[in-house]
Amino acid sequence: MSKHLNIGLIGCGNVVVYGHRPALTSLPQLQLIALADITPQRRKLGADWFGLREDQLYADYRDLLAIDALDAVAVAVPQQFRPAIVLDALAAGVHVLSEKPIANTPALAQRLVGAAADAGRVLAMVHNYHFLPEYRLIKQLLDAGEIGDLRVAMLHFLGVIDYPGAAEYQSDWRHTLAAGGGVLMDMIHAVYLAEWLLGAPAQQVMAFVDAPEYAERSPVIEDLALLQIAFPRAYAAIHMGWGEGVGGVDISGADGHLRMRYKQHHSGGFNQPIELYSVDSDWNRHDHALANLPTHEANIARSFSDLWADFAAAIFKNREPIAPAAAGARALEIVLGAYESAVTGRAVKLPLDASSPLYSRGVEGIFELDAWQDSKTVAAGLFGLRKR
Repeated sequence: MSKHLNIGLIGCGNVVVYGHRPALTSLPQLQLIALADITPQRRKLGADWFGLREDQLYADYRDLLAIDALDAVAVAVPQQFRPAIVLDALAAGVHVLSEKPIANTPALAQRLVGAAADAGRVLAMVHNYHFLPEYRLIKQLLDAGEIGDLRVAMLHFLGVIDYPGAAEYQSDWRHTLAAGGGVLMDMIHAVYLAEWLLGAPAQQVMAFVDAPEYAERSPVIEDLALLQIAFPRAYAAIHMGWGEGVGGVDISGADGHLRMRYKQHHSGGFNQPIELYSVDSDWNRHDHALANLPTHEANIARSFSDLWADFAAAIFKNREPIAPAAAGARALEIVLGAYESAVTGRAVKLPLDASSPLYSRGVEGIFELDAWQDSKTVAAGLFGLRKR
């Protein structure tokens, strides 16, 4: 392999504008040689952004995968279409960087993990929050024992901005069952961050899932999700919602605690972090400087560039990326386990049992669960459920 990677981009939605485009136009080890999108408008936009010729644009991703010089592809299409494309890419012998979530069902996610291993190719996830400066510093502090053994990590994402999708495709696709879930699935960032910060796979999840923000619209999916997750030696709580609400991180340890907050009190991923401090066991405060770029947009762009650089290094050095497919599969199971808990009113063990209807069918398997009739999820009619 040469010192650079020939890249194909499959899907040219809004995430390309602020994320993949900065990376693909700034990293010397990446050379974008082709782009595929089903809409001619997005292909034209992609050509303008990347300076591509007409013969480098494709309506069918399979024609892009037939390019002999191709080394890797980024798959940035809605999740219901990703698994087939990822499988075809791996079968074509190319490495894959996949948008999150990895799929809509754990069964498909595990199939992708196995296919990548069988093909001997890197399958990495767009878990770019690993590279945001606030989370990288928090991880470094925790690993260094700043607050001792971890006990409880609380991730507040109650101010998630409900950005629409690309109008040329379908602007409201994230509010349909095809998205595999609502705000929790859309912002699965918080889920993989919890596992990363606590350093172990989750063992159990309990959740409430509701839709008070969009109740007047007869919502199909949730806009509020409150999770409690058990890990081998600690716990995490994720509070998430589209709308306005508290954002930031609070983590308690045996020897102190840590707090992080954002500008204008926003949630992670939507504004600059402005405060990160720890408090020791004697109640002394220690401020930790955040190496922010001038704007939030610049921080997001850098997170994608760092993610792409890690993906390229994993390929060149034959090592695992920071966010392998297996991490994407585990994050998906936590989300679906939360939905199962919200519907049944019970804690759900992880990983999901292969016999679970959600394992093979995702949210469509919810109808096969023994629903608790006082569930807020059932009362809201989410996922097509109705009280009996």
